[in-house]
Amino acid sequence: MAKVKWLTGFAALGALAGIACGHFHTFWPDGPNCYGRPGEQITWQYFWGHPYELILFDARTPDFYVVPPEGEKETVAAEPVEMKDPETGEMRRAFKLTYTPEQIGDSWLVLEAPPYLIEEEGEAGQDYVKQCVHMMAEMGWDRRLGLPIELVPLTRPYGLEAGFAFTVRAYLDGEPLADAPVEVEKFNGFYVGEEDLPRDQFDMEDVPMITRVAKTDAFGYVTYTLDEPGWWMVSVSAESGAVTVGDGEYPRVLRGGLWVHVQGAFSAGQ
Repeated sequence: MAKVKWLTGFAALGALAGIACGHFHTFWPDGPNCYGRPGEQITWQYFWGHPYELILFDARTPDFYVVPPEGEKETVAAEPVEMKDPETGEMRRAFKLTYTPEQIGDSWLVLEAPPYLIEEEGEAGQDYVKQCVHMMAEMGWDRRLGLPIELVPLTRPYGLEAGFAFTVRAYLDGEPLADAPVEVEKFNGFYVGEEDLPRDQFDMEDVPMITRVAKTDAFGYVTYTLDEPGWWMVSVSAESGAVTVGDGEYPRVLRGGLWVHVQGAFSAGQ
């Protein structure tokens, strides 16, 4: 199993189809979904780790900002905090984010993370993650932000019920990204210990049931069914050039992540 090594001394584990298995930048707002209202502050909690199991590792400082419906990107306040890792009981470095939107329409919270070394693979990973913030008017949920790697939703990324098919298109350097692995993982929001993980017929941890995998087609499209309520990470990866980490230069693997909220089924009269 490959090890992910923060050169600042922070360590994490894993390997995946392209990058650290199950490791994602996880942030979720203080409300029940991704909705906001102009003039009202939104607070997010952020950690680096395994969203499915709620396992935390120390996080370095990403670059956080919001792209509003109109105008230039805006700064998001990021306060270092400590969060307890339920698996080890140790306190981990995480962040609290705060932002007060002023415009109606769909804004995007964006995270750009510093590169990190996947030591045993001899590669470096670099992640770009975004989340839609819906404020009263459906404007801008399908736009491209121009990130180096990006998933652009073709299905509106809010107002989804469990079981809906969700379609995105992947881009690398502004061009459709074909035949690329796409990972899909649920953020449960509570600790899932080893004894409660899905297991296969050999009594081994059933990793494919935790981190699901699809691939983009020849035009960069992929469709996946998000079958439970809650927050879901959809992430595409691709090799792209090289990057310097510490004293060395390594092949770079980019990941473009999209957090999507799924609601429970609604029935009139309930």
